[in-house]
Amino acid sequence: MAGPSDRDGTSSRSPTLIVQAPESLRRTRSKAVLTTAAGTQTARVHAIAPNEIVTMGRGDDCTLRFDDASVSGSHARIVMVAGEYVFGDNRSTNGSYVNDVRVDSAVTLKDGDRIRLGPHCLLRFNIVDEDEEAALKRMYEAALYDGLTRVYNRKHFEDRLDVEVAFAARHATELSVIVLDVDHFKRINDTYGHSAGDAVLRTTAQVMAHGLRQEDLLARYGGEEFVVVARGISVHNAMLVAERLRNSIASTMIPFEEHLLHVTVSAGVASLRCCAQRADKLTLFNMADQRLYAAKQAGRNRVVGV
Repeated sequence: MAGPSDRDGTSSRSPTLIVQAPESLRRTRSKAVLTTAAGTQTARVHAIAPNEIVTMGRGDDCTLRFDDASVSGSHARIVMVAGEYVFGDNRSTNGSYVNDVRVDSAVTLKDGDRIRLGPHCLLRFNIVDEDEEAALKRMYEAALYDGLTRVYNRKHFEDRLDVEVAFAARHATELSVIVLDVDHFKRINDTYGHSAGDAVLRTTAQVMAHGLRQEDLLARYGGEEFVVVARGISVHNAMLVAERLRNSIASTMIPFEEHLLHVTVSAGVASLRCCAQRADKLTLFNMADQRLYAAKQAGRNRVVGV
């Protein structure tokens, strides 16, 4: 049977309106992530894989490792139970907290919950979509790395040096710092422009990164100055490392437009054992920096340590 019509013969039924939700509204939040919100690794993001057991603590075998004396070796864990993420404390010395309440038994986590391990390490638990996870990871990288050279930035170096000094004191181990500066860097900028200077800094950072151990930390301290934190080696061995880096940079030609640029670096080296009066972070860095200045004064393209 035909439906009712208007006088002109057309149907009076209203057309069907189809509205498609934007992609951003149709995304489902199904990925669990932990973001470090305070401590020496602020903004670190860990995506929890399905059925993964996440262990947190100071131990080398922990999924999320925190080099903090107030965190126990195996401090806490998160496991998935019946589709829910459950947090539990592993009888830690300084306790675990969810939303500022000390955890004495298993707690089911909800989106936005705050987790604290001992007095200092704060994390946030969230359920996110893929774009939100990617955005969190970009924020973490921006907080950690120098945008030009892609090595660690000054803030991360300073945070990490605190941790390394404390570690060396606890375990009575060596700790050395190398401060390096590109010689006559202003001349590069004045002659070839700042883009050439950027190319020099990027290549110098890459050369140094390839010449270091995995456990060493390389950071851009500022301008044309870089710093290396070397765990477990004496000032004499750190001088050998600095000399190897100096030689590698001096033998590298840096292409820029139609030019091949050549630079050298000067370096100052110090260890905690050089700081007889006061073995702390500031004294250690200042001593290495003073020795860098001595290398510059002595003619550049050299290493001064003792």
